[in-house]
Amino acid sequence: MTTAVSSLCRKNPHAPCDEQMPYWVEFQLVDEQGDPVANMPWTVESSHPVSGPVDNFTYTGQSDSDGLIRIDMPHGLELRLTLDGNQLAREMENRSLRVSRDAENDSVVRPDAEEKGYIWHYAVIGELCRTLPSIELRDGEVWPPFHFPQNKILKGVVIRTNELEKRHVIEICPFRAWELVLHHQKDYSIANGINLGAAATLAYADDSTLDTVSITRFFINQCQDLSRLPLLYKDDSAWNTLVQDVPYSKRYYPPVFMDTSRDTSTKVDEKTPHGTVQAEDDTAATKADGDTQLYYVYNADKVIIAWRGTASLFDVGTDLAFRPVNSELCNIDKTQCTSLLPAGKVHTGFWSGYSRVEKKYTAEIRKLEELSGSLKLFICGHSLGGALALIHSVKLKNINPVLYTYGMPRTFTREAVMQLSEITHFRHVNDNDPIPAVPAEANLDNELYKLWGWLGGTLGFFWSVGELLAYQMVAWGDCFWHHGNTVAFLTVTQSREWQECKRDLPTPAGCITIRNLLPLKAKLYLVPALAEQEMQQAGQKQKEFKASLTQADLTGFFPKGSNPDRGVNLNFFDHFMTSYMPYMYNKVLELIDNVGIVEKRTFTEHLNNVDAFREQMAENKNGIPERELARNSIFLNIEGLLDASLSPTLSMPSGNDTLLRFAQYGEEAMENV
Repeated sequence: MTTAVSSLCRKNPHAPCDEQMPYWVEFQLVDEQGDPVANMPWTVESSHPVSGPVDNFTYTGQSDSDGLIRIDMPHGLELRLTLDGNQLAREMENRSLRVSRDAENDSVVRPDAEEKGYIWHYAVIGELCRTLPSIELRDGEVWPPFHFPQNKILKGVVIRTNELEKRHVIEICPFRAWELVLHHQKDYSIANGINLGAAATLAYADDSTLDTVSITRFFINQCQDLSRLPLLYKDDSAWNTLVQDVPYSKRYYPPVFMDTSRDTSTKVDEKTPHGTVQAEDDTAATKADGDTQLYYVYNADKVIIAWRGTASLFDVGTDLAFRPVNSELCNIDKTQCTSLLPAGKVHTGFWSGYSRVEKKYTAEIRKLEELSGSLKLFICGHSLGGALALIHSVKLKNINPVLYTYGMPRTFTREAVMQLSEITHFRHVNDNDPIPAVPAEANLDNELYKLWGWLGGTLGFFWSVGELLAYQMVAWGDCFWHHGNTVAFLTVTQSREWQECKRDLPTPAGCITIRNLLPLKAKLYLVPALAEQEMQQAGQKQKEFKASLTQADLTGFFPKGSNPDRGVNLNFFDHFMTSYMPYMYNKVLELIDNVGIVEKRTFTEHLNNVDAFREQMAENKNGIPERELARNSIFLNIEGLLDASLSPTLSMPSGNDTLLRFAQYGEEAMENV
C-alpha cells in the first residue's frame, strides 16, 4: 500500500500524483463527548457485491492518537470496518455518556462533522466488534440488546462505493449501564428518597421476565438500555429514576425474588436467575406459606433489599395481628432459637411475616447476609413492607444498613426502639396517611393474650381495640413506638380571625371571635433531622395552636362550617406510593433548578404552590393567629433547608450530568389535585 501525498488530490492523469492510488477512505473513531478512541486495533475487508470477498484485500492496523484510520486502495469496491471486540469493550467501558440520549438528534459530534463535509455514523460496540468480546454472562443473562442489536451484531461499518474518498466519523456509544444513585450516609438524601421509593414500589411487581413492569425488566433490561432513563411504572403513571452511568461490568446482577406464597418444593433448574431454589432435602421448608415477598439486587458496590407491602387479604390479616411478642426466631424443628433483641417486643403479624422468609429461604438469606457484609447496604419498603424492612434492618444492624420507609406502621415497642438508635432510618409520612398511626401508642400487651390461647388472642384483639379508642396516642407501659427520623409531606393551612361585636344601641351586647380558613394551602416537604431545633419549636407551636382551636370551638363562637377540621381526618389515598412520589419527584426537579445548572427548563409546580401560600401569609399576617403564623414560618424555613439533601449527588464526579439528565427528561406532576 502506498500513501497518497494528499487526501484531497483527486484521480487526474495530468496531476503530479504518480504514486497516488485510485481510491482512499478515512475513519475517525470518537466517543459521545467527541474524544478520540486511539490505539484501537482495526480490520478492513473489501468485497464485491456479486463475487464476495476480494482476495488479498484485508488491511489491519491501529487508530492513531486522533482516532484516525486511513486506507488507500487500488479499486473502488465497498469496505467493511470492524474493531477488536475485547479491546473495544474495555476501552468503551471507561468512556462516559453525554447527557441527552437520542442518538440521532442529540449528538454533539454530528453537527461539527457534517459542517466539515464528513459522513457521521453512530454505532454501539456490538456492531463494530469483529468477534464477540470475552464478557462473562451471568445466569439468566443474554447479550444486552441495546449494545448488541440482533440485526446489526458483528456487521461492522460498511462503506459503499459512492462513500469512498470521504472521511467517516464514527461516534461510538460507551459500553455502560445505569445504576440508581444512592448515598450511604447518616444524613438525609433526596436521591435516596426518590430511588428507594421506586425500589419499594417495584416490590409490588412480580418477577416474570415477560412482564414489562417486572423487577428483572427494570434492573436488567431497562438499566442496560442507554437510549432512555429507566422508568418506574405504577397505576398508569411512569416516573423517571435518578441514575448515573457505570461501566457495564459493574451492572446489576439478576434480582433474586422471594415469595412465601409459592410452593417451590418441586425441583427446578439450579441456575434460574432468581436463585430461589432449595436443596432437594429441604422441601419441608419450601411449601407455600403465608404471603410475604421481597427481592434483592446488587452490583459492584451496593445491595438493595425491598420488601413488599400489603397486597392481599392475607397481608391485611398480618397487619391486624398487632399483639406484641418477643422477637424469637427458631429453625424448623425448634431446636435452635435466637432473639432479635434482648428487650422489648415486636408486632406479631409483622414478625410472623418476616419469620416465614427466614425459614423458607434459608440459603438465599444466608447469601444475602454474606453480600451485605461486603457491600453498601440499602433497605426499603412501603406500608407493611416498611415494617418488614425495619425488622430486617435490626437483623443486619451490625453491617450498617441505610433504611428508607414509606407509610409504615409502628412495628416495635418502646423498649425495643430505644436499642436501635444506631440504625439510619428515614420514615416518610404523607399527610393524612392512616397507616403510620397504627398500632396506636398504647399498651397493647394485655393479659388476655397470655391466658386463653386462640380465644385469648381474639379477646385480646378486641380489648386492644378498646384501648385504641380510649387511649389513642397515649404512651404508657411498653407501648408501640415509631423508629427513625420522620420525613413529612405536610399540608399546611392558614386562618384569619377577627372580632365581631353587636352594635345594638344604646347598649352594645359584646363581641365574639370569628375564624375562617384562608383559601390557599400548600404541601411542604419537611425533614426535621435537617433542623432539629427549629422542628421542636414548630411542634410546640403546633400543640399550642391545636389547643387554642379546641378551646375556641367549645365556646361556640365559631359560626357553623367555619371551624378547622378536627378529629380523625384519614385519607387512604394518601397511603399509595403514587401519592408519595409526586412530592419527591417535583422537589428533586425544583432543587436541580435552584442549583442553576438547568438552562432551558424551569420547574415551578411545587415552588408556585409554596410561594402563593407565602404571599397569602404576608397579605393576612395581621389577622392570622400568632401561634399559627409562627408555626407556618418555621415550617417554611425547614423546607428551605432541603437544598442540602441534593449536595451528595451534586458532588459526585458525574453529578452535574446526572442531575441535568434527570431534569431534561423530567415532567412535573400536578400537586394537590
